[in-house]
Amino acid sequence: MICEENGYHLKLGNGLGWNIKAINGVGKWLDDLANIMRLEPASKDNLDKIIFCKMGGFHAAIEYYYRDTKDWFVYDNKSVRTWMNRTNSDVICEIDDDGSPDIGIVNMWNSLHPIYQRVQDGGGLPFHAALLELDGKGVILAAPGSTGKSTSCRRLPDYWNPLGDDEALVVYDPKNGYRAHPFPTWSEYLWKSPDKSCGKSWDVQYSVPVSAIFFLEQAESDEVIPLGDGMAAVSINQSATEVSRKFWRKLDDDIKRPLATLQFHNACGMAKTIPSFTLRQSLNGRFWEEIEETLNTISIEPIMSEPIPKQKKNPTLTPTLSLRERENTLPFKGRDRVGMG
Repeated sequence: MICEENGYHLKLGNGLGWNIKAINGVGKWLDDLANIMRLEPASKDNLDKIIFCKMGGFHAAIEYYYRDTKDWFVYDNKSVRTWMNRTNSDVICEIDDDGSPDIGIVNMWNSLHPIYQRVQDGGGLPFHAALLELDGKGVILAAPGSTGKSTSCRRLPDYWNPLGDDEALVVYDPKNGYRAHPFPTWSEYLWKSPDKSCGKSWDVQYSVPVSAIFFLEQAESDEVIPLGDGMAAVSINQSATEVSRKFWRKLDDDIKRPLATLQFHNACGMAKTIPSFTLRQSLNGRFWEEIEETLNTISIEPIMSEPIPKQKKNPTLTPTLSLRERENTLPFKGRDRVGMG
């Protein structure tokens, strides 16, 4: 017996989209997730589906929606069990909801894995970074935790628009290049009292074109230093890993290995096309002026003039798909591999 509850949709800047629905008792949890991410009611468009149910509800969902259990495989992250299919892009997520607010937030965080993975399958990456907007241009300010991303956002003058201060999802569109979406700062709900976090939300469907990536370092004076493609690729991959490892930590090595390989491959493609810099930031300086001057001196050329070949469903999850086959679907196609520089 299936009881369908509320539904929402999520659309990203490269055309990816999902109708997201709850069944059999997780409707309140999905409502909370939708409020944090400012999701809109389910679309009538024929989008891929993400179906949330309680732990143990997979077989009932399969029988109701699909009538066929073959070609489904699971990522078991203990509190969130994510089922994907090799022949379509729908997802079923089982949620272990014990009613605890903190566990509910952690489950929301972990439930984004299939969305992030689809983005990476298409050449994008998550960043542990603030996402800033200036005159319609997107700026990624990447740094590990507790190194100044949130403080930097608070220091910006009013004409800057901080969209998020902890996590950004960069999607790749062969026609329009890279676009970045702000994603929630989950620590606002996990490690702060309810009265301080209540009501905070992020418009995850809003996106900006990525003009530059800056990797934050604390210093005595403000300075921007260009990065070569190799060091940029390493830095981009490190920032992505800081997000991805929360999804990977309970996966077997034979599953993690191709995911990590694809992630680094995407980082190389991104390093080839998006200008990247080290931003040395002083405690009381006007670091944003260094960023503004840098933005005025760089230009972004179209990333690709040729279309990306149609890719297979869930390429990183198909054991027979080689790295060479993946390379033919990504922005790195046709380029030399990146060297350290």
